[in-house]
Amino acid sequence: MEFALPLRLTTYDWIIFLLLVMAVHWFLAIKLTRSQCLKRFNVSSWGPVIFFRTTRFLDFVDWLSRPKSLWRLTITVGIPLVIFGMLLFLGMLVLLDFAMVRAPPEPSVYTSPRNVLLIPGLNQFIPVWYGWLAFLITIIVHEFSHGILCRVEGIRIKSMGVAMLLAPVAAFVEPDEEELFGTEKKPPKASRSARVRILAAGVIANFVVAALAMAIFFGPVIGAIAPTDKVVVGGVDFNSTGSQAGFQERMILLEANGQKVKSLSDLSLLSDESSQFVLLQDDDVVNLTLEGPPTQGIMVTYVFEGSPAADAGMISGPIITEIDGVPITNWDTFKGYMNTTREGQKILIGTNQGQYEVNLASNPDGSGTGFIGVGFSTTSIDAVHLGGVTFLTFPATSFLAQLKEMPHRGFGGIMTLMGLPFTGLSQFTERGFSGFMGPMSNFFEPTGWAKPLGDKVFWIANILLWVGWINLYAGLFNCLPAVPLDGGHIFRDLLHMGFQKVFRSDVRAERMTNALVAIMAWLIFSSLLFMIVGPYLAHGLGG
Repeated sequence: MEFALPLRLTTYDWIIFLLLVMAVHWFLAIKLTRSQCLKRFNVSSWGPVIFFRTTRFLDFVDWLSRPKSLWRLTITVGIPLVIFGMLLFLGMLVLLDFAMVRAPPEPSVYTSPRNVLLIPGLNQFIPVWYGWLAFLITIIVHEFSHGILCRVEGIRIKSMGVAMLLAPVAAFVEPDEEELFGTEKKPPKASRSARVRILAAGVIANFVVAALAMAIFFGPVIGAIAPTDKVVVGGVDFNSTGSQAGFQERMILLEANGQKVKSLSDLSLLSDESSQFVLLQDDDVVNLTLEGPPTQGIMVTYVFEGSPAADAGMISGPIITEIDGVPITNWDTFKGYMNTTREGQKILIGTNQGQYEVNLASNPDGSGTGFIGVGFSTTSIDAVHLGGVTFLTFPATSFLAQLKEMPHRGFGGIMTLMGLPFTGLSQFTERGFSGFMGPMSNFFEPTGWAKPLGDKVFWIANILLWVGWINLYAGLFNCLPAVPLDGGHIFRDLLHMGFQKVFRSDVRAERMTNALVAIMAWLIFSSLLFMIVGPYLAHGLGG
């Protein structure tokens, strides 16, 4: 008897699987806690989290903290940045929750619990090796910065270590909490301003590393990468000869009938007979056959609602090959013919999906020419259609130009960068951009100072991209004003200092601070949980 395993896990399957793994992990954590042997090696647990502690690097932290005035000044100057990050990420969280309430998104790859957690390997948008390397750098930078400022402010460090929850989820520096926060009977050794500096150090260090990594990535590294525009499979018609032959979207076309393909014009020279193609699919070279004559045209990206094209039944995706019997081979021939038309004129548009009789409207630009009501990509318009397969030129030049422009767009560029692994760049990589790896690296080549490095320049670019991105997210997340995050403790101290000035009573200030800190922590963590389960509560546990 044979058993077939499901090829795709639903969201419900993932949730059950993660709960089972968590239960096993928690059981092992309890066993570790009761093991006297492991306690001698400074291994302990709190709930399902397992802690591995060491005191080996404490002398190194003391050495790093020697320029005390410099460290104190640097962190003090960076505290406004932490407050700005706190307000920014809190505002983003509020807006996301508001959008979730108004129009909960359908469960999809973006709302899957595995992709909400930014854990390399679990999150399918974050590459395993680059992600874990960046994650390791992030937590080391964060925790060492806390340790350095503890020593700058005279606070003892008891140990350092790593916290495990299925995988390493955090590094930590364990200060003497009595010296840092005090007790009911003993006041803290650190002043509130000193404690704010200690707590802010990790976030500021993450922001600094993110800024440095991105500056190098968008500067000399991107400057040493040159585009090589190549022909790709832009689409395959359902149940066409191309789909039956094995053509798939995003394949890179290398050769046609033994000749290298450098542009779409090379395909227009193919005969009406069958043609042999050599293509690159991920890292594999495949040989496929396709029959039929090639047809040149321009690809319609979208159709405006209520336009003449929409009234004629046209939908996005067709390739316009002729108008009134006149061949449309590129954008210039299309534009030239449309400049001869007028409002009210009927034209017959031929496409790979059939013919459409369109009654032209007046052009909104006031030129008096006819208007179809279709839109085109600003980066890839010309196309060749053959046997149900649409061939386009991947606009590597335009892609690289838009990537280089990102740092110059200010706040908008930062927001684009934060969503880059998930949404990519508009009209280029809507399925996300994880760096110059896999098929994406085939559209670029090293140049200038990086030419001797060859493909190794892509390794450098990917490491910098992910180190910068994960440090940015780690810094922003830790800015959230919710205890036990750094931002929560900073929020608490700043709030207490404010209430103390208003009420001039430490007891009353402490009471008000505790209440607001507890409410804020509950609201933030509830919001984060709502973002994960909201789509599934609204639409059910599908997908």
